Amino acid sequence: MTTLQTLAVGAFLMAYYYFVLRKYNTLGFRLFSLFFFVGAAVCYWWYIDYVDLKCVQQTGIETQAIVLKKSANSLDIRFTDQAGKVVMRTRTGGISVEEFAAVREGEPAPILYSPVSDTFYLTSTYQRQIHDTIYLLIFPGLLFLIGTLCWIFLRKYRVYAHEGTIYEYVTDEHGNVVLDDARNSTTKALRTYSTLSKLVQIFER
Repeated sequence: MTTLQTLAVGAFLMAYYYFVLRKYNTLGFRLFSLFFFVGAAVCYWWYIDYVDLKCVQQTGIETQAIVLKKSANSLDIRFTDQAGKVVMRTRTGGISVEEFAAVREGEPAPILYSPVSDTFYLTSTYQRQIHDTIYLLIFPGLLFLIGTLCWIFLRKYRVYAHEGTIYEYVTDEHGNVVLDDARNSTTKALRTYSTLSKLVQIFER
């Protein structure tokens, strides 16, 4: 994601918190929102990867590449494209342990290369990913199911903010406080750490 996209997502989540979660403040709905957005992020990652795979499927060229270097799940290769130009590329991640072990430095390895997306896959890696990609959607589906169950069974619990602070507390259906950030050392520390880490991430950008 670009910096602008990251800022836009951050602004949306902050607006969602202040204008939606503070109004519809059941614990169940909050947890549903959490699982929903995590699931949506997984779906976004899946879609980007799927588009890349389909691009390689439609425009990919099968060729042999020489493995120049293997290091920490990173693969450096060299091959000659259709125009006769020598191309060197690096791929990091997405290669299984077995696939990584099957190639050796200085020896040829079959690859699929897309000049459109300038992306390459080991042929074995591509075949595995195109076969397994649909199963990855089970995970966000499971997150959505868990979030829905939380919404159903925890809908009677409500979350309120301590005005003027970053801390919140949870009450049951009778109005009794069952969890209070400001009085619980563990949740208080987690809340403070979470806030500080977000500030650090913002300034690092």
